[in-house]
Amino acid sequence: MIAAKRWVPAVLLAAGLTGGATSAQWNPDTPGDPAAHATAIAALKRLDPDRDATNLVRDVRTIEGLKARLSGGGRALVANVQTLNKAIEDLHAQVRQQEIVVDLSADVLFDFDRWNIKPVAEEDLQKVALIIRKKGRGKVMIDGHTDSKGSHDYNQELSERRARAVKDWLVDHGGISTDVLDTRGFGATQPVALNSHSNGSDNPEGRALNRRVQIVIQTASGS
Repeated sequence: MIAAKRWVPAVLLAAGLTGGATSAQWNPDTPGDPAAHATAIAALKRLDPDRDATNLVRDVRTIEGLKARLSGGGRALVANVQTLNKAIEDLHAQVRQQEIVVDLSADVLFDFDRWNIKPVAEEDLQKVALIIRKKGRGKVMIDGHTDSKGSHDYNQELSERRARAVKDWLVDHGGISTDVLDTRGFGATQPVALNSHSNGSDNPEGRALNRRVQIVIQTASGS
């Protein structure tokens, strides 16, 4: 746009239309001066149509409109990046070289012994969906995990159902294609904390950490 504003006064100078004691004078060091710019446009409008003044005014306005649209698009891009980064931060996601890993507490997602998504969890799931839409470049793996309470078969089935529930929510409410989502259940076989203390007593804090759904979002296409 600065180049355009430098070009317009040059044309006007050649045409002898930027002079006058009452006119704002154009200074190449301040090409964005509104008063000088307005004077230049007014002078263009006084040119004879045979000298292509009408076309010149239209071209200047087109350039100005393009600049405004590009500026607006840039602001939108920055806003989108900020929203994505905030979602990653809010979820405490791990950003790795080729994937983003999100661990969601099962206590937030589900009621005890259930696999229906709780309304309070939907905000976090929307953030997961945003990350998948913006950064996903391949398969998204949804893994269900439980603590050690209950039988192996019980925990295995519960972990599978919870993983599928998250998948269904992302498809139905997050705009994610079912084709990119895979689910697995691991029961209590992959704990991230101790379910009990070394003396054998219960460790409720550790069990709470183990009750989770882990979502691994591939961010780089395979070669």
